[in-house]
Amino acid sequence: LAFMSFNLFISPEYKVERSVEINVPAYIVYEQVTDLRQWENWAIWWKKDTAMITNYSGAERGLGAKMIWISDVVGDGDLEIIECSSQGMKTKLAWGNGSWHFEETENGTNVSWSMNGKMPFLMSFMTMFIEDMVVPDFEKGLAGLKAVCESIPAKSID
Repeated sequence: LAFMSFNLFISPEYKVERSVEINVPAYIVYEQVTDLRQWENWAIWWKKDTAMITNYSGAERGLGAKMIWISDVVGDGDLEIIECSSQGMKTKLAWGNGSWHFEETENGTNVSWSMNGKMPFLMSFMTMFIEDMVVPDFEKGLAGLKAVCESIPAKSID
């Protein structure tokens, strides 16, 4: 009863967001983020579990691209790109929604990565810990994305 009462006072909604400036044109970041097969090169989860099994389906990249992963270390999950443009993309996960935004800057591209959702009533208390659970992975992932993108030679716009 106390646990249920506790959940009444906690918002079930959550949002986590982190950003990084990457010193490359937006199209390089776009190519890395919208091609789900490239995530293994920079997202932290594949480093945490080198035995993770990942299957891809749908479009090769961008709208409709999907991945499903099985992992004893980071847990099972799935992700699908549900919106995609040169300014960013939105993804659907089993436990929420993801969003990416790419903004050209004087030195390259500001990249924002966020996740938001709503916990079921009995899990509302988890929103108190979501930052601690997600932020380190977002920050390491963005650092990995920055390193990968900045190692790719820029091509001519033409």
